[in-house]
Amino acid sequence: MGWDECLAELLIQLGDHGLVAMVKMDGERERGRWTVLVSGSPLGGELVRWDGDDLNAGLSRVLAELQERVPGLLD
Repeated sequence: MGWDECLAELLIQLGDHGLVAMVKMDGERERGRWTVLVSGSPLGGELVRWDGDDLNAGLSRVLAELQERVPGLLD
């Protein structure tokens, strides 16, 4: 499975848990060009955000935090 299919599947799973997710690349920034943002009622009005240059590392960090805060996520 390619990264595009993996990312799409991940976003679908987050949506199935009532989360809203965004992955953004900002070509105008010199550093921290990627943003991953997740919000939604399972987070109690808070959000999980990461900005950086390594999208894979950012997705891993956000998913680790989400798995701590949202029981049953990605089981």
